[in-house]
Amino acid sequence: MLPLLALLPLSLFASVAVYYYFWNRSQYFKRREIPGPSPSSVFTGNLKELQKDNAPPLRLVEWEKEYGETYGIFEGGNKTIVTSDLEILQDIFFRKFENFYARKTNPVIPNNPDKHPRVNMFNARGLRWKRLRTITNPTFSASKLKAMEPTMQDSIRALMHQLEQKVDEPFDIYPLIQELTLDVIERTAFGKKETQFGQGPNPFIEILRKFFNPPPITDGYMTSFFASTCEFLAFTTYIFKALILLHPSQFRGFKAILDRLEPTVLARRQEHAAATVGTDGDHKDFIDLFLNAEADEEDIKRMAEERYQDIERKHMKVDKKLTIPEIVGQCFVFLVAGYDTTANTLAYLSYNLAVNENAQNKLIAEIDDFLPTEDDITYESVQNLTYLDWCMKENLRMNPLASFANQRLCMKGCTVGEQKLLVEEGVIVQANVWSIHYNKKIWGEDADIFRPERFDPETLSEPRHPLAWQPFGAGPRICIGMRFALLEAKMTVCHLLKRFRIQKCDKTSLVRTGNLLLGPKDVTVILKKRTY
Repeated sequence: MLPLLALLPLSLFASVAVYYYFWNRSQYFKRREIPGPSPSSVFTGNLKELQKDNAPPLRLVEWEKEYGETYGIFEGGNKTIVTSDLEILQDIFFRKFENFYARKTNPVIPNNPDKHPRVNMFNARGLRWKRLRTITNPTFSASKLKAMEPTMQDSIRALMHQLEQKVDEPFDIYPLIQELTLDVIERTAFGKKETQFGQGPNPFIEILRKFFNPPPITDGYMTSFFASTCEFLAFTTYIFKALILLHPSQFRGFKAILDRLEPTVLARRQEHAAATVGTDGDHKDFIDLFLNAEADEEDIKRMAEERYQDIERKHMKVDKKLTIPEIVGQCFVFLVAGYDTTANTLAYLSYNLAVNENAQNKLIAEIDDFLPTEDDITYESVQNLTYLDWCMKENLRMNPLASFANQRLCMKGCTVGEQKLLVEEGVIVQANVWSIHYNKKIWGEDADIFRPERFDPETLSEPRHPLAWQPFGAGPRICIGMRFALLEAKMTVCHLLKRFRIQKCDKTSLVRTGNLLLGPKDVTVILKKRTY
């Protein structure tokens, strides 16, 4: 009994010390005299309030009204400076990229991006990121996008067939758009041979829907723990691995995606070994491209040190090689990014055209003038539709759905912006994209209104700041799939409006939701067959 009693003071001291550490951390912005909301918890910081209504980017907008265009919050243990100051962001994304070349680690999946074998291009850092980016760039060249066009057209026509069965009655168009974007990415990226439209729901889609709509972090004790202890990544990563074994159901969606991708990659690798598909310079899809760059044992040894080298060595030649785990990681990020972001873009645009009949009429007139038949909808032709481009840009201005990806982790402390704000190593800078995109000083007093004409360069008295519009991010780490996403979206809109008009109904409304990406809850509209 006596030894146990002797441990009580030690336990009490340890508890007080731990609490003091987290409390002292929660005072960081107060000590720096950077305004911001007080953390509701010394452990999870502002996460509970941030995710309260399942719309974190809109919470950032509300906080800006109270604390100004630059303020600090705690995303668990992550110290985050949120700003809509375009000069600060110009430094972060461009001028001082060498100091901000990394993204923050996932707050609830504590894998070290410098050491994890399956890291993807979104999370990779330093020279490892540069290598992955260099290898992947050719995938989205004009010639490769043209090669993907027939597959996109086939999937889009399958969608049109499904929509033909929905005319004259209210229905939620969003799920069918999600089916389209998943079908396109599976076929163009992973070699699925035929469309699945008309054969029942894709069994993979529910996994992805759950992946992109996770519950708030503070709802789970495990997610709260990892988000609160992100600075102890060297230790918590082992706890995370143990919990996956003990509670696999908590990570079922993540594992299900990998369980589907890994066998596909390995099977294709065997085909490559037998020289039945793919040759250097002649890849058919993303997997073929990546396997053509597979690293051998000597490559792997040579690349082992790059993960510890920062981006300052920008003139160093990088190996154009990938390990098998990296190939799986690349496929993973293209699958999830290529599915949801494009689906949300099309869903938002369907809503905006339904509630803005004048804009829809102008867009239909342009499509009819330049594209007499659906066969005229091609890679080249959609690039020449000016009003369609304005509609797409205005749609993404009003709905920058992946705005939380517009953040950078400070890897080397420096000052930024005209006010010389000091950003210390380990601090995150988050662009408050929604505030920027609705800033009336930039976009005019009608910034809350869908008006594609605001992108007409002839109406501008002076050019807008290059960071006034950033739905795909900015700088060297801008979204690599931007051209792919815009091509798919524009071709889909052209096919849709050649056949139908999109009308609003009593159930048409816009409720944005999502703790990962901010998408519409539903888009209920009526399609009317066009009469020429």
